[in-house]
Amino acid sequence: MTKSVLAGVALGILSIGLTTGAAGQNGAGNGAANLASNGASSAAQPIGAQVTARATAVIAAPMAGQLVEFPAADGDSVKEDQVLVRFNCSQQDAMLARAKAELTKRQDLLKTQQALKALNAYSKADFATAQNDVGVATADVAVAQTAVENCVIKAPFSGRVAATSVRNYQFVQAGAPLLDVVDDRDLELEFIVPSLWLAWLKPGAAARLHVSEMQQGYDAKITRISGKVDAASQTIKIYGRIEGDTGNLLPGMSGTAQFAGASR
Repeated sequence: MTKSVLAGVALGILSIGLTTGAAGQNGAGNGAANLASNGASSAAQPIGAQVTARATAVIAAPMAGQLVEFPAADGDSVKEDQVLVRFNCSQQDAMLARAKAELTKRQDLLKTQQALKALNAYSKADFATAQNDVGVATADVAVAQTAVENCVIKAPFSGRVAATSVRNYQFVQAGAPLLDVVDDRDLELEFIVPSLWLAWLKPGAAARLHVSEMQQGYDAKITRISGKVDAASQTIKIYGRIEGDTGNLLPGMSGTAQFAGASR
């Protein structure tokens, strides 16, 4: 009697264990299916996109001085090598003139030493000193010339003025920001996507971009992928190029993008 009872209890426990195990396996399978479904759903969602300029420059003052020409205003178009800033250069011009005069003087002295040398009536020490003096004076002219060139700032590339920080006739210190210039003709896109997408998202992948400010769609392609995954968020930055006319777009505009491979 006792053995029969124990056998019945053991069978009951085994039955419960098998039922629980099966339920656990079914639950795990359902969970995995849900995660896979959520991952696919996430991949199909639009990704935020930012329009940026590949070439941007914050123009800073190369010298301390007073501005006497500052024609640029925010939004103005500029051409490469166009004068953006001109400083009062009276002191620098005078220093350059002095350096050139000193160089001429030293060159004349060297010519005298060379004539004496030709007559074999020269001092080696005086001749060497004259040569060295010409070298020093030449370097002084180069330094003064650089200072004069710093009085004028030209546009490094064609584009548009994005911001101005000073006004004409203002005195600024060396290194002070003067204006920002962006190349609004050479735009690219920046996205941040899950790093798991690297399994299928490659340079050349097509995307459809919708720019919020313009309420308009554009075709785009991925051009490059960042060399590092953000370990904390498990995301990576990718870059793209808009195909077709971008004349109505500006750096800083944003929108969303969907990728052709997102359904994989």
